[in-house]
Amino acid sequence: MPELIPQDFIDDLVQRIDVVEVIGNRLEIKKAGKEYKGLCPFHTEKTPSFTVSPDKGFYHCFGCGAHGTALGFLIDFDRLTFIEAIEELAKIAGVMIPRTKQGRSESVKNKNLQDLLLELMSHYIDNLSKSKKAIEYLKTRGIDGQTAKKFSIGFSEDSWDEVLKKFGTSKKNIENLYDCGLIIKKDNGGYYDRFRNRIMFPIKSDKGHVLGFGGRIIDQGDPKYLNSPETQLFKKGELLYGLYESKEFLRSSNHAIIVEGYTDVISLAHNGFKNSLATLGTATTDAHIKKAFRFADKITFCFDGDNAGRKAAWKACKICLLNIRANKEARFLILPKDQDPDETMQSSGPEFFKKLLKNATPLSDFFIETIKKKFDTSRPSGIASAAEYSMVPVNRIRNGIYKDHLIEKIASELKVKTSQLKKFQHQDRTYRIQKISLQSQKTPSTYRPSLIRQAINILMHYPEVVREISEEKEFKHIHEKGIDILREIITLIQSNESIKLATIIEHFNDQKIKEHLKSMTVEKLIISQMEAKNELHEIVLRLNERNTRSELKKLVSKAKNNALTESERKRFLALSKSIEIK
Repeated sequence: MPELIPQDFIDDLVQRIDVVEVIGNRLEIKKAGKEYKGLCPFHTEKTPSFTVSPDKGFYHCFGCGAHGTALGFLIDFDRLTFIEAIEELAKIAGVMIPRTKQGRSESVKNKNLQDLLLELMSHYIDNLSKSKKAIEYLKTRGIDGQTAKKFSIGFSEDSWDEVLKKFGTSKKNIENLYDCGLIIKKDNGGYYDRFRNRIMFPIKSDKGHVLGFGGRIIDQGDPKYLNSPETQLFKKGELLYGLYESKEFLRSSNHAIIVEGYTDVISLAHNGFKNSLATLGTATTDAHIKKAFRFADKITFCFDGDNAGRKAAWKACKICLLNIRANKEARFLILPKDQDPDETMQSSGPEFFKKLLKNATPLSDFFIETIKKKFDTSRPSGIASAAEYSMVPVNRIRNGIYKDHLIEKIASELKVKTSQLKKFQHQDRTYRIQKISLQSQKTPSTYRPSLIRQAINILMHYPEVVREISEEKEFKHIHEKGIDILREIITLIQSNESIKLATIIEHFNDQKIKEHLKSMTVEKLIISQMEAKNELHEIVLRLNERNTRSELKKLVSKAKNNALTESERKRFLALSKSIEIK
């Protein structure tokens, strides 16, 4: 978990690491002026468009749009987790990774919970071996003993307190059972078992640690499937069932089949498709896709042929668009006759399923086909609506060959000009930040980023200019979007004698913030460092003016209620003299 490692250690590690050394040990790159160039590892090209900047600690491909820091490169190229990438960088830098006190405490707690879940898994497996009813049920689903053993399948008895009695022998044990989501609190006090009379499917990390369970009821009852609740170990939106069991097959085939349920994975694996994963019955998330792409370059999403399956496929399609690069491929298989993968396998067999997989629809085709079904493209108004609707997710794709190709394909399918589609694109990210007159308050007729975004953008290109501005830069009373990020970046720059852009990017744990900062880094800012300093100075003055007015408004509100302290009263009088209240 990222929070187990002190952030200042990560900042220092990214700052000191040589991105050229990290990438140069894995690719052939040659010096070209201040930067290094080579063939991009993320798409096929003959002319080098992959650049590495040692000053920024950043890489960028002008062909496919891939970009990031040394840390991000290890995650994408070596297919490492965040922690694994940190460990690799620490090894390169020759430093030990410290752990926070809280981190050590959480690590011990996690280990205790994992040990408990492992005991529960063994307990459920033992239950299964003694239950004729559970064994017979598995046989009716085509699951034999060998397959059950491979996936560590077990059984929870039809009891309200079997687990509680056996594993809750102390207050601490009961607390751990509750933290694992294995027992539920009663309204009137006490606890009862969460899983009863269910086939139990352990859900593991890619390293084999048990993190939670899924349970399928044997007899009639609701819900049919029940997962562990969200815990400090079990994050449903991040976990893929079957990943631990399928790792070697994912890597050897370079292909992942993503389905929705445990029994689908087990049925596919039993019939030779051992590279199958499931999203635990929940909608596909960005984390699911990123995790699958760590182990394979090709994903086939296989969804039920009902309306719910099609909706799930469309959601996965839109998320997948954001993760596609030239070396990553996604396809979609919507099953016939409202069947799920398990039912298809039972009724038609593996050869039929293999043919379906072979004919799965490529991502771009599935995207366009779905759009065309949503609108009547036989009419001009339908074409216009389809074009505009399609460009909403397309605009979120990183710039590069894939995005350009997709726009051309949409234009061809809708029989419109590419130039017409591009009217729906956001304004090109390459722009010159124009000076904003302090006197002018008119709304610009063309798009201009907010003052806060402009300031962040300047600092992502010329971080050192903030040191030359003496005005107050805390903006404590502004609560606009992005102000916390701006404050954090300013503090980070001022606390370091020199700083790489990579350090600023990796300072933030939030992935969306990281992506925004990466995008800014690859934008072309066509102003000199002196112009950037002057521009930032004016922006800071305007933000301080907003900050002062916001503070005064708060004090006015308190004054109306006679709630000002003595220090606030003095501040109120001072501000009142210097600002004309509007």
